[in-house]
Amino acid sequence: MLNKTVLKSNAFKRIAIISAFASIFLVGCSSDQNYKREIDGNEDYLNSPSLKALVIPEGVSVPIEAGDFYIDNSDIEGALGKHLDIRPPTVPITTVDEAFAIYNNATVTFNAPISSGVWNSIPNTLAKQNISIVASDNNTIKTGNAVIARGDEQQPVDVSYIFKRQILGETETITIVLHTLTRGNEDLMSQPIEVQRYSVGLFNQIMDDVAPESLRTVPVKEKTDEDKKDDKESDPNKAMKEDLKDDIRDGIRNR
Repeated sequence: MLNKTVLKSNAFKRIAIISAFASIFLVGCSSDQNYKREIDGNEDYLNSPSLKALVIPEGVSVPIEAGDFYIDNSDIEGALGKHLDIRPPTVPITTVDEAFAIYNNATVTFNAPISSGVWNSIPNTLAKQNISIVASDNNTIKTGNAVIARGDEQQPVDVSYIFKRQILGETETITIVLHTLTRGNEDLMSQPIEVQRYSVGLFNQIMDDVAPESLRTVPVKEKTDEDKKDDKESDPNKAMKEDLKDDIRDGIRNR
């Protein structure tokens, strides 16, 4: 008869080995963020044969050529397949009343009432992002090189920013300029989508920090008589169920 202790020990060892392999596999998956920016699907279209010229037999008439179904046979420039980044560009979103923002060529231009306190909140946002300030005055902020790691990127980037402010009456215009952007030895300043992602991304973080509390909570909508009527129609036994719950609660309390 086999020793049960030996069998249990061997089974435990097998489970431990399988668990170790599973842990290594899961760690490898968790560090791979490519799925967040790659197309998930069949890519056989990349191997499609090129179109051939239509051979028309002698004596056969063809319709006059029209451009409605024209197919461009020129070479396509840009990324294809897994090299195509499917993430949408980041757009500036304001959270301050009577404010607007536009993005153009590595620069976010933001205008808002001075009373909103956006300029004074910028150092706090930079500190939260571990971005140091190397020079500043009432109208200019220059940052040092900082490392930013995003959840959808395999490698972090090195960035630096310049903030400028102009005051006109009761409003201020703030410009956020992405000064440098590199990943390893690669300069990303020539890649518009990457530049926009890190320019607007920091602006939106500032906007999140200055957002009023009313924007952080979802307002609870009061149910109208029509809504209550729809609830009853969707579940005619709802009232009876509620009464039953109340009876059960009362019974528990009275024990």
